[in-house]
Order: sequence, then C-alpha cells, then structure tokens
Amino acid sequence: MKDDSIDKTNRVTKEAWCENWINIDIETVLEIFNYPRVRRLMGIIVDYIPKEGPVLEAGCGLGPWVMKLDMLGYKMVGIDYQKECIDKIKAYNDLLEVYTADVRSIPFEENHFSAYLSWGVIEHFAEGPEDVLREAHRVLIPEGKLILTVPYRNIFLKIKGPLDYIKNNVFIRKIFNKPPRVRYYQKYFRVNELEEVISKSGFLVERIIPVDHIFSLVEFCSIFRDKDSYDGESKLAVFAGNFLEKFLRWAGAGSILVVACKQ
Repeated sequence: MKDDSIDKTNRVTKEAWCENWINIDIETVLEIFNYPRVRRLMGIIVDYIPKEGPVLEAGCGLGPWVMKLDMLGYKMVGIDYQKECIDKIKAYNDLLEVYTADVRSIPFEENHFSAYLSWGVIEHFAEGPEDVLREAHRVLIPEGKLILTVPYRNIFLKIKGPLDYIKNNVFIRKIFNKPPRVRYYQKYFRVNELEEVISKSGFLVERIIPVDHIFSLVEFCSIFRDKDSYDGESKLAVFAGNFLEKFLRWAGAGSILVVACKQ
C-alpha cells in the first residue's frame, strides 16, 4: 500500500472511530462489566497485570477499562487519539490520568510502564502494527507485560463475509441510493503471523489464547444480543458461547489474547 493510500485509510479509520464513540456516554459504556464475556476476560488478564508501577491502556476509547482497573487499585494511564473521547472521560472523572495521544508516538519516556494493555487496536493501522509495538516496547520496563487482543476471523465471520461485502460495496449502495459507509480499516491476523510480529518487536510471547466466543455470536446475529443493553449478550449467547469455547476453541473465537513480556 502506497504512503498516500495509507494516510487516507488511517484518516478514514479515525473518522469512523469518532462516529462510533460520539453518541455514547460513559455510563452506558461502563455497562460492559456486567457482561459475562467481559467478566471472563477480566478474570484472565488480572493474573498478568502487576499491581506495582503504572499501567498504560493504549487506545482506551471512552476509558471503561481505565476506570474499572483504577477502581481495583491499579495505577492506570489511558491514551487515545480521539480528543472527543478523552474530553468525555475528563468530564466524567477529572482525577483519571488520560491524554490525547497516538499509540505510535506515546508521550512518556522509555522504561516507564509495568504493563501495556491494548484491546483491539493494533489491527487498525494500514501500515501494519510494527510502529505501535515498537512504541509499546519502548515505554515498557524490562520484563514489562504486553497484554493485547485482536479480532479473529472465525467461522461466523467467514459465513457473513459475502453478505457484508454486498452491504458495504460502494457501487451496490449507490444503486439503492444509500450513502457510502465510513468504515475503519481492520486486519485479521493468523495466529503464527501475530506471534511473529510481536516476537520481532522485542517481546517474548508467553501465552496466546482464543477468547470472546460469546462475542463472536453477538457479532454474527441479533438473536444473540441482549436488546435491553448497550452491547450485551443474551442467555442463548452465553450457553452457545460456552459450547464453542469447549469444542471449537479456535474456530468459534472472537478474538486472540496475547500475553508477552519485554525482552
């Protein structure tokens, strides 16, 4: 991809994220910690986040993880390149340490953070994740923890693929007099590809875990959504997600969770 194409793609991605967050308030997004799938993820990651030293969430959005982990006693710092998100967080709680900043250029000195959290961020840069991971390595202390997730192309996304293409195709939307969709760039990594790029950035990969089986269903079909919540799952999704996690660990996973440490 040429530089001008990369710049355009990244610009559109940033616009799409702005649209995603603009009409959501903090109280609404904090609902996620009532969801079984999020509680399950929390149960996994707290075993790896050190209590001593500051912890960075890079690409924090509206900051629910910054707020929740802060309440649990972690010294949290959040950054996001959407100023609107940071302004909302500060208006909600001005004691939180959050900054408008790009994850590819973090405004902290090297060897500063004991852990670096990233929930679905590195896959959104058209040039690839190397610059993001390089900065993560720079700001982490030696043996500091890198904990991140990226989306996984599961069986449900493969089934939906042709329909999504039709729904988002510019020419087809024009025929039906629909405006083009502003969509963010997103790369789906293969497991070995993700492990390789993280290792080459100076990290020792400790665990790679398929997670978010419930969310893969929520994303697939509305019958798996709790329609009385912001983005929650139905009881059917929890039941079916448990089945997927047990019998189709990779094929049914919504995300890949990586735990690594700085070498």
